[in-house]
Amino acid sequence: MKRNFLLLALFGLVCGLTLSAQIYLPKKAYMHLVGRINDQQEITLNLVKVNDSMYADLVYNNETCTHAVLFGKVDPENGSFWLKHPFCDTGMVFNGNFITRQSLSGNLESEDGEKQYPFVLVESYPAGSLPLLVYFKEMAIKLVEKEESPQAEIHQCLIVPGESSNPIISDSLQNMMIQSYTTVKSVPRDPGSVLASVQNQFIDNYLSSNKSLYESMPESASMNWTLLKFMHVLYNDNYLLSYYLLSYAFTGGAHGMETQEFTVINMQNGIPLTLAEIFNKGFEPDLTSVLTRKLKKMYHLSAQDRLTDHGFFVDDITPTSNFYVTGNGIGFYYNHYDIAPYSNGPTDILVPFDELKGMIKEKSPISVLK
Repeated sequence: MKRNFLLLALFGLVCGLTLSAQIYLPKKAYMHLVGRINDQQEITLNLVKVNDSMYADLVYNNETCTHAVLFGKVDPENGSFWLKHPFCDTGMVFNGNFITRQSLSGNLESEDGEKQYPFVLVESYPAGSLPLLVYFKEMAIKLVEKEESPQAEIHQCLIVPGESSNPIISDSLQNMMIQSYTTVKSVPRDPGSVLASVQNQFIDNYLSSNKSLYESMPESASMNWTLLKFMHVLYNDNYLLSYYLLSYAFTGGAHGMETQEFTVINMQNGIPLTLAEIFNKGFEPDLTSVLTRKLKKMYHLSAQDRLTDHGFFVDDITPTSNFYVTGNGIGFYYNHYDIAPYSNGPTDILVPFDELKGMIKEKSPISVLK
């Protein structure tokens, strides 16, 4: 007990000394952080920093839940930061400080704001994980040279492998991540050129689609365009990389369109995994049954209820190739209009590994997780 107390006191002293000095934080960085909340709950935080903004995917390593996406800010002068749900004023909030370039601590505030749970996270890349590099580009352009002119804005964040002991695999991974990011085939396959190509194409389309329209309808309210493309890392361990591209585009109309496209890569060969490589032959009926049951439970429906009576396009939820992997299970993500109208929003179903027993191949690359 005394030893633990002394260690905590020493940690507090080191933190205090560190926080009194300026923390050097790179402008762009990816961090694979592991640690605990309240010295109990294990968590993994895949965090991306761009200038004074951050976003992260949080996974509870021993909870059967889907991941949480957090956005926030960091003060580059003293390393203080906050992270919370991007579209909700209520919900959990992480407040803390970077203790060093590779560690941070603070408190998790409960959703009701009544409780504070301490956490400590340290950057770590165990065997089977991969350092990653961040590329960022943004631009805003007016449609015409007037102060009140409509405008287009684009914000992009691309993540690719960093240095690796196996450059062949790294090159393969980079090509796959770039292919996930853009369908443009004619640009050089380096990250900077990819971002420039997407930006130029978006701006060219904006100007060519709206200039003549503005001349005839200068009061139109739908000439502001927005494109957001941000790559997120969800799982980076055990020679598996699970990431997704979150895209949001508004080009006029009633609403914008958001999509999340997931990819799982076997880092031992740099090739994306398919469901056929993960599951035993003939898995589809059993997995469909599991997905349908879990979705009904999410919507508080009985087993006898028909999904089509509750706004869905189908009664049976078949597995989608748009899937992800965490340390808890395999998730299946259905974007707007995949299985339900836009008003329903996307559907995210995480199936814990203990509910997939008998379906996963014994020698599947993800068999080490189950």
